[in-house]
Amino acid sequence: MTQRQAQIAEAPKPAVHVREFELLLCTARTVPDTARIHALVREGIHWRTFFDLASEHGLRLLVYQSLRATCWDDVPPDIQSEWQQASQILTRRNLFLTRELLRINAAFQSADIFLAFMKGPIVAEMCYGDFALREFADLDLLIREADFSRAVELLERIGYERPWKHSNSKMLSFLKNVGEYAVSSDALQTAIDLHWRVATKATALSPRLGDFPSGFHPVPIAGSSVLSFAPQDLPLYLAAQGGWDRWSDLRRICDLAEFIRAYPVIEWEPNLQAARRLGGLRSMLTGLSLASQLLGAELPETVADHIQRDPIVARLAEEAIRHLQGHASASEAISRYLFQLRAKEGRRGKIALACSILMDRTAKDATWIMLPRPLWWLYGLLRPMRMSGKFLRRL
Repeated sequence: MTQRQAQIAEAPKPAVHVREFELLLCTARTVPDTARIHALVREGIHWRTFFDLASEHGLRLLVYQSLRATCWDDVPPDIQSEWQQASQILTRRNLFLTRELLRINAAFQSADIFLAFMKGPIVAEMCYGDFALREFADLDLLIREADFSRAVELLERIGYERPWKHSNSKMLSFLKNVGEYAVSSDALQTAIDLHWRVATKATALSPRLGDFPSGFHPVPIAGSSVLSFAPQDLPLYLAAQGGWDRWSDLRRICDLAEFIRAYPVIEWEPNLQAARRLGGLRSMLTGLSLASQLLGAELPETVADHIQRDPIVARLAEEAIRHLQGHASASEAISRYLFQLRAKEGRRGKIALACSILMDRTAKDATWIMLPRPLWWLYGLLRPMRMSGKFLRRL
């Protein structure tokens, strides 16, 4: 390590890590910005801060590949060692979860239950070309609502436990508009989110299965194949996921940017029309704007035109960037729902979304207290009490 590297490594962390964040954006790509990376490294990087940023944003695997290809010799040996160890651990975890994905898929096929996969390894394979380049901690399964009870029972038979002892029909009804139910296995140290909706109704862009016209296609992975969204429909799904996080998860923006790089001739108009019909076009455009601004994705002209015509998209993107840089002020839940309301288009759409935010029951409601079914309407009134209690516990 040179004297300059030693000084940078030992320097106190700056209050605002602008240079480190920019380096993260230049390396969180399958095609890194080599020239800018070298310029930033010459200016000086606090490598401990940079490693922590990559870890915080769940991008260590992708950034590690970029560093190895561009400036690995400039990284201090202790950070190199820590990064290599993290990469090995994360890669083993990805391999394990991918094997588990294939085991679950085989069990569902044997039981003749429809199953498709979302997020994690599937998005990594389709957008990055390698399921080992994206960090993921759990598996996301998509089923038909009518198959919910059979799916939960099957998962229990193969080693997973459900968090509540209430009947499957009761929990399906309780979480109907959220569209997600979690099971886990302590033995496998694995969690599964079982979905029958692509996104909760309390999201500005909340497509249902019927909104994906191409249906589900086989995706090759680890020598086998599983069902997932067809590539031409994937932008609608990616936008729904990123929008739910108000685009504050940099991995979601990376997913969208890498999709654009992987599928440069995709037909965008059907996705834009679907998002507009659902009242969530603004949410999709915000993610696309961020993919271009932050990660250098080359937007199709029709997409760029839509972004330029809506000034609210620019403001939502600026808000997301502030949050990514650690400047958010509102609470997680409040800022998330404020984004949804601002991103939703049309007065009726905003009213319906506000009703979903206030009244739809969530898994946290069920964990807090399970009221008798005739009193479920009270959750919308009691939620402020639950949130207040959560806030007070933090004080």
